[in-house]
Amino acid sequence: MIKDIKYKLEREILEKPSDKPRAAVLIGILNFDEYQKKPELIYTQRSGEVSTHSKEVSFPGGKQDKSDKNLFDTATREANEEINLNPEDVNFLGQMNYVISRHDIEVSPIVVEVNKAQDFLPNEEIADIFTVPIEFLRDHDNITRELITRDGSKWLIPTWYIKDQKIWGLTAILTINFLNLCFDADIRIEAG
Repeated sequence: MIKDIKYKLEREILEKPSDKPRAAVLIGILNFDEYQKKPELIYTQRSGEVSTHSKEVSFPGGKQDKSDKNLFDTATREANEEINLNPEDVNFLGQMNYVISRHDIEVSPIVVEVNKAQDFLPNEEIADIFTVPIEFLRDHDNITRELITRDGSKWLIPTWYIKDQKIWGLTAILTINFLNLCFDADIRIEAG
C-alpha cells in the first residue's frame, strides 16, 4: 500500500505556488504494528482557545516559517509542536496540490508514513488527537454531505462523523483529495 501511495504521489503534477501566504499540513499514515494491516490517519481537534478554526477538526500543521527549508519541514515542525510527533519517525511519501483556504492561505498537504508508535501530547492549540482508519474514510456509507457556501457558490461537501468528531470543510476536502488520488476512492464534491 505505501509503495502505491508513494508512486501515485510522485506522479502528481504540482501547481506553481500562488502569491498567497503558505502553510502545510501533515497527512500522517500510521503504518506500524497492527496498523500495517489497517492503516489510520492522524487528526486533531483544535482548542477553543485558538483564534482561527476554534474546535474544528484538522490535520496537524500551520504557516511556513522563514526558517523552514521547505513545506515538509513546515509540516513536521508543526506536527512536532502540536502533537509531539517525532520527525525522525516519519517517511516522506509526497506532496499533494495545495488548496486555498477561506482565509486566503495556500495549504499544501504533505503525506508521510509514521513508522513507530508515538507518545502523542497535545500543545495548547490542540484539544484532542485521534486517528481514523483509512478503510472507514473510503467507505461511501460513512459519508454524509454538508452544504457550504464559498465565493457565492454552494457545495455539498462530504463529511464524516467518528469518535464524537466531525471531519468537514477544508480538512474534508484535503481528505477527499488524498483518498481520490491515492486510493481511487471516487468521492465527489457536488454542487449544492
